[in-house]
Order: sequence, then structure tokens, then C-alpha cells
Amino acid sequence: MSMDKVTEIVAHMIGIFHTTLEEERLRDTYDKFKALKAAEPEVNALETVDIKFKATHELKDFNPGLGHSETPTTNSAGFFGNPHFDPTAFYAPGSYPFPIPFADTLPMIFRSLPDAGPASPLLTLEPPSSVVVLSFQQAFLSDDDLLLMGPGEVEFISPSAYLDQLAQYHMIATAIAAPLSAEIILPGDMALVDAITLRDLILTTDASTLSGVSATILLGSEALGMHVNAETVEELPSLEDVMPAFQAAQAAGGEGGDSQARGTDSTEDATPGTEWPDPFEALNPGDSDNNPFEIDPGHAVVAGANTLVNEVSITSAWLDAPLISVMGDVLNLDVIVQVNLLVDHDSGRIGEALNSVAINAASMTFESSVPVPDETEAADLDPEAEPDLGLPSNWAVTRIDGDLISINQISQYTFQTDHDRADITFGSTNTYIALGDNTVVNVAHLSELGFGYDLIICGGNMISVNWISQLNVLIDNDTVTYSGFGPGAVSGGDNLVFNGAMVSGVGIDSYGEMQDNFAAAADHLAAGGLTIDQSVAHDSVFEGVDILRVLYIEGDMTMVNWIEQTNILGDSDQVHLAMDGFEQATGAAVNVTAGSNAVINIASINEFGVDSEVSVGGQVYDDALLYQAELIDTDADPLGVDMPALASEAVAFLSDDMLTPDSGASDAAITPTAPESISSPDMMQTMLA
Repeated sequence: MSMDKVTEIVAHMIGIFHTTLEEERLRDTYDKFKALKAAEPEVNALETVDIKFKATHELKDFNPGLGHSETPTTNSAGFFGNPHFDPTAFYAPGSYPFPIPFADTLPMIFRSLPDAGPASPLLTLEPPSSVVVLSFQQAFLSDDDLLLMGPGEVEFISPSAYLDQLAQYHMIATAIAAPLSAEIILPGDMALVDAITLRDLILTTDASTLSGVSATILLGSEALGMHVNAETVEELPSLEDVMPAFQAAQAAGGEGGDSQARGTDSTEDATPGTEWPDPFEALNPGDSDNNPFEIDPGHAVVAGANTLVNEVSITSAWLDAPLISVMGDVLNLDVIVQVNLLVDHDSGRIGEALNSVAINAASMTFESSVPVPDETEAADLDPEAEPDLGLPSNWAVTRIDGDLISINQISQYTFQTDHDRADITFGSTNTYIALGDNTVVNVAHLSELGFGYDLIICGGNMISVNWISQLNVLIDNDTVTYSGFGPGAVSGGDNLVFNGAMVSGVGIDSYGEMQDNFAAAADHLAAGGLTIDQSVAHDSVFEGVDILRVLYIEGDMTMVNWIEQTNILGDSDQVHLAMDGFEQATGAAVNVTAGSNAVINIASINEFGVDSEVSVGGQVYDDALLYQAELIDTDADPLGVDMPALASEAVAFLSDDMLTPDSGASDAAITPTAPESISSPDMMQTMLA
């Protein structure tokens, strides 16, 4: 379309106007950039400067300006003139002019005093440090399951009723152990008084006289050796041999017969061509991933099979010496207290009955650190050979200002309830229902390695106490009912309550009267002396010792190993099996495990030292005690042990501070369990409240 002249002229003017406008905009922007560039300061080019260094002085080795002679003159007197001093030997380990055992490892400081006659070195030892370990372990588990697979017509007793019953039995067990209830010996001014009070308690206590309780106390030498349920034995029972059948079968199945997996010896270990399994084979995907949980054919209901374990091991080689001089009294106590309480009232048991087992096993053994040579070694000994009977020519003394203590207190407490309620029906070929099968473990292992000396001088008292107290409470009152076809096997017993304690020592102490030279040395060190004299170092008991290592303790030497273990388990299960038409539906057997619980306390104190001669300035108290008690009630009649009357007796034995507010529950009435009958599914209403 063509435009008229006027329109065309106007369009050209508008186009020229836009072009001019854009030029002005660009010019304005360009002027700003140009102004900024003009404002930049001028920068001159960098100038490089060559720097040359020149040292006008020559560096020489350090010279302190001291006069030194490599070889001392034979005529000089004093420090360097001493013929026993050898500077070369001073700085060369292993070439000392006198014998020093373990000279390269023993921390010693050699000093020589000028103009003091023949120079003999003063040897200084690092003093030992005290050890304090306080460990309190507690484990609580509440596994009160409720499983309803049936129509829900069965009425169950509330678990709170069983909890009250468990509290009452715990109070009774505490009363059984009450005659030997004590607090740990603490170091301090009253340590000896408290230790003597504990000894008096041990010597004057009587076994529990509660109804139905079997208790035995052995004192002194009678407590030594091995005892199981108050009977002397030659060998302690193995825990693997007395475990309940359910746990034993699990352990056997877990091992799988593979000795290499268990770490045992195998004849194939020494075969050069043995093909070892690939350690990463389990990481490869396989067919087993599709079925990670395999169950055995049949139907299994596990309402019990709980395992509670408290385990403590203390191994100590902390401090000892062949000769110990004690200015005060010496007290040594070894005590083991073991209490088992088992109540197992079951209703509805079918099949072979496995009885529950209660074991109190204790061992107190002490042996000499000097091995007895056998006939072969005795024949090899040269009767004409004379031992080295030289006396020490040098000695090192270290001191402790105050008391030296070693305290190990381990307290383990486990509380579990497994009061299951289940109404179960079966519709599949294989079934595994686990309402129990819990494991609770407290473990503590201590290893303390310390110092050995030739002589220990104690200005105060020497106190040594080994205390092990173990308590087990297991209440397993199960009721199993069923309707229709009966189950294959119902196990409500086969429980284990086990206390195992061991106090062993290598190194036997023999006591004697205080010698005058050791008493004088103790008085000298107590007055601030730093060393001993030849009257002590050249005593005949140190014949054959090259260098005498001496420890002086200003205060008491206190060694206490204190272990307390408690297991409390309530496993009163209520299980109803709805098995109407079960045989025609599945044709498989049903096994119910309501018992098979294991509550275990294991404790050991192992002390390693040397045979010591103890010179005592005061009195000697050396005693041992073994207390084993049990209350076992597995009668079919729940009133086999009259619990209300027994609880009243227990309260009389306990002081007010030993009864907690929660343990004062009122005595609930106990009614006998009704006779078994397959016609009534509500028999669990008659269980113990």
C-alpha cells in the first residue's frame, strides 16, 4: 500500500527522530564509561630490586665456657676423684660398675654427693597410684504382651497382680540375705573400725530361719574350697550343662557344628591345603535372602525362655611384696553370699516334665606363688649349686604421704517382667509365636596391673576385703488352657537360677611379730626420713637381692573388691489355645514353652601376687565366710509355701531403712488353682492373684 506524500514525510521524520534518540542514549552511556576510566589512577610499572646477602661472621659450635677434663686425674679429691665414679658408665646404660636389674626400664635417678666418702647412688622409684572404680549397672525390661487371635472370650488376670506378688517375693529374698547385708568399706579414719564391725557381723550372724528356707553358713577354713548348695565338691558345675533345654538347643543350633566358627581347635587348621571360607560370602545376595527367617515344621509358642545375666570379673595384680611391715592392724576378709528364690506353679502341663534347677556354686582357693617342682625338674637340679646369697648393696625408696587405696565396687541390678497374655488360634502349616525369649545382660571386666616391691612399710593399717553378694528371684506361675484337640507338649518348668562366685589368689600371706629394725625404719620414715639404713637393707630375708625396692605408705593400705548382683524375673504367663478342628485343619503338633527361664549371676575375683611375710605391729584379723541360702517352691499347690505368713516373717527380719515404700504391698489372698479341664476355657480366672 502506497502512502501519500504527507504521510510518507511524517513517517521519515519519526524514523529519523528515533535514530537520533538512540544515538544520544548511547553517547550518554559512553560518556559515563569514559569518565570512569579517566578517574582511574595511573599505575607505574613494577620495579624489581636485586638483594644480595653476605655473612661477614662464621658460625661456630656452642661453647658454654666450662672447664672439663675427659679423664679425671688420679690425684684429685672429692667428686671426680672418687674411684667408684665413672662418667662413661654414668651415661652408658648396661655398663654400670654395680649390678642393677632392669636398669634400662626402671625409673631411677642417680645422685652422688661430693666429699662424702665412697659415692653410692641414691635410687628413686616412682610411687604407685591409687585405683578407684565405681560401676553401677541397671537394666529394666517390661515385656507384658497381649495377643488376641481368638474370639476374645477368655478373661485374663491383670499383670499388676503378678507385679505385686513379685514385689513380695523380692522382699522375702531380701530378708533371707538380710543377716549379711552390709555397706562397702570406705577409706578414711573409720576404715578399720568399719572393717572390724563387718568382721564381727560375719562371726556372729546366724542363717535365716524363715519358713521353707534352706540356709548354710561356713566360717574360716570350712569356707575354703568348692561348694555347691552347701555341699563340698571336687569340681564346680559347668553352666552349659545346666542351661534350660530351650537355650541349650538354641546354642547347639547356632554353632552348627562348625569348629572354626566357634574358634576351637581343628585338625584341618594345620593342613597346608585347607581352603578357608570367604569372609565376605555372606554379603553376596543369595536364595536365603528371600526367606530370612526359617522356622521348624509345626507350631511353637514361646512365652518364657528369658535369660538374665550379670557377669563381673576382677583380675588384680596391683601391689605386693615378699615382705610387708605393718605398724598397725591387719584385716583380711573374704565373703561370698548367695541367695536363690524360685517359685514355679504351673497349670496345664502336658508331656514330660522338666524340673527347675537352683544352684549356688562358690569357690575360695588360694595357692602359693612358688611352684612345686615335679620329679623331672627336681632331678635336673644341681644339689651342689649354691644360690646367690649376697645382700643388697643399693636400695631405692619411694613414699606415699597419706593412704594408698584400691577400691573396685561393681553393682549390677536387672529387673524384668514377662507376664504374657495370649489367646491363640492356628490356621497355617507352620507357626512360631515369640512372646518371650528376651535376653538382658550386664557385664563388667576389670584388669588392674600395678607394682611389685621387695619391701612395703605401712605406717597405718592394712585392710583387704573381697565381698561377693548374689541374689536371684524367679517367679514362674504359668497357666495354659486349650479347647478342642490338645497340644503336643506344654512346658512350664525347666527354669534355672544360678549363682556362681569365685575368689582365688596366687600368693599366701603369713603373719608374724614386728621386727625392731623394721619398726625403727618406719619411725624414721614417718619423721620425714627419705631412705633406710643397712640394718633393714642387710636383713637376711633380702639375701640374693641386688637392689632393694622399698615402698613406704604413711597411712593405711586399703584394698576392697565389692560386687553386688541382683536378678529379678517375673514370668507368669496366661496362654489359651483355641484348637477346635485344629487336627483336621493343619495336622501339625503344637508345643508351648512357658518356662525355660535362666537367671544367672557370675562373679570372680582373681588376685595375683607373691608369697609374703607380714610383720604386724598390732592385731591380725583373717576370716572367710560362705553363706548359701535358697527358697524353692515348685509344689502343685500354690499354698505349698504360705506367702502371706512368710511375708510377715520377712518384715520382722528387715529394718525400716531396708523396706522401700513400693515393697510394702498388702498381702493378696491366694486361691488354689482349679483342676485341669478341657471343657472350660475360662480356667485362667482361677490363677494366682
